[in-house]
Amino acid sequence: MILETDHDVARIVARQAGTLLNNLSAHAQSLPDSGNESMTQISREVLGQEGDRAAHELLSALLEKYRPADQVLSEEGVLDPGRHNAERLWIVDPLDGTSHFSRGQSDFAVHVALWDRESTQPSKISAASVYIPRTETMLSMDDEALLVPVDRDDIRVLVSKSRPPHELHMIVEHLGETFGKNVVVIPMGSVGAKVAHIISGQADMYINTGGFHEWDLAAPLGVAQHYGLTVCDRSGNSIVFNNQDTFIAHAVVSRPEFVAALIECLA
Repeated sequence: MILETDHDVARIVARQAGTLLNNLSAHAQSLPDSGNESMTQISREVLGQEGDRAAHELLSALLEKYRPADQVLSEEGVLDPGRHNAERLWIVDPLDGTSHFSRGQSDFAVHVALWDRESTQPSKISAASVYIPRTETMLSMDDEALLVPVDRDDIRVLVSKSRPPHELHMIVEHLGETFGKNVVVIPMGSVGAKVAHIISGQADMYINTGGFHEWDLAAPLGVAQHYGLTVCDRSGNSIVFNNQDTFIAHAVVSRPEFVAALIECLA
């Protein structure tokens, strides 16, 4: 198969990794001991580890096949310092939301993004796909982007289930006072799943002040910005990728009308 564009590559490899994850999950559910409560925790851990490993190996093999001259930064891979000299770097999370995947929940995703040193796109992310396997939802940077309009009586804030912002009470209070609306907090898994939720109009923003890594954000950032969302750090600055340290301290993904209030609150 000849894939002419980087967008094609991002979509194809993300979908194939997602299909693999769905098949793994279906197989685990079919095992005789899948309903045995005493085995549940061990089974979940094993399924999560296998999902991480298998999806990483598949993505790595596919990117080597389709873009052999490019380098890859993967959550499950080895951090190669040579990537800093690369002109093109694929930043991938083979399974974002491992614990949600292992529990049979839908809010996990595959992230595939291309960082290109010569790109004029925001944050130099020139191609990206987020695939949510359970719902077969694909979001890519070459979509005919349509941000679903919202007309609600509330503001919906997405946060990590395990690490919500410690400033959350302050954020909720500030948004409520600024816009005169009730603010609803919704815990959710994968960053990609959160971005899909915002694009579809089911939420308004995602706030992370506890930190995560480049592979958590690169593909969701590319897709979010393509669809008209704003992605920045808590001070309103652009996110920079392909750093020596992959850690990103904080980020905001939001519908544009809320960004100024969030920065005022967080900066």
